[in-house]
Amino acid sequence: MVFIVVLLKTRFTHFLLEVIIKVACEHMISVKKNTRTPAAGKIKILVVDDHPIVLDGLAELLNHEEDLVVTARAGNAAQAIKAVKKQRIDLAIIDMLLKNTTGVQVAKKIRAIFPNLIVLIFSMSDELTYIKQAFELGARGYVTKDELSENITDAIRQVLDGGVYLNKRLANKFSKRELNELLGTRQNLKTD
Repeated sequence: MVFIVVLLKTRFTHFLLEVIIKVACEHMISVKKNTRTPAAGKIKILVVDDHPIVLDGLAELLNHEEDLVVTARAGNAAQAIKAVKKQRIDLAIIDMLLKNTTGVQVAKKIRAIFPNLIVLIFSMSDELTYIKQAFELGARGYVTKDELSENITDAIRQVLDGGVYLNKRLANKFSKRELNELLGTRQNLKTD
């Protein structure tokens, strides 16, 4: 009788092990099929702002786009540099006015590491000085925070396509000559 119970326990244990192994193998095959990370095939974005709510809000907005993903967030220059060194970033969206530094300074530092990084500056300010500094640095666009939720995806797509983004209100602050000098050889200015 003991032999029969042990035999039944052994068969049952063997059966359970087979089921567990089968489920584990199926899971591993499923994981291998889905090895694409959420960021695979998408434009990888770094957002730099010293206000966590802005970082989270902008990331949430962009992550809803099918072809965009925020893969890194930084609250200061050191975090931005670390992010660029750690992973491939296609586009950096940098706040112009950060604590203890400017977005232009942050962009200079990260572009020294990765010169081909596309930079888009965003700011509460529409001061001509900041806009000039951004474009002189090589930024491909300047977006004010009041237009951010409405125009950020358009601005991103414009600069990724090789164009330059500056809304019509900001572009109208410059004379035609100033705008041409500021943008240099860069073409395809998008103004809405």
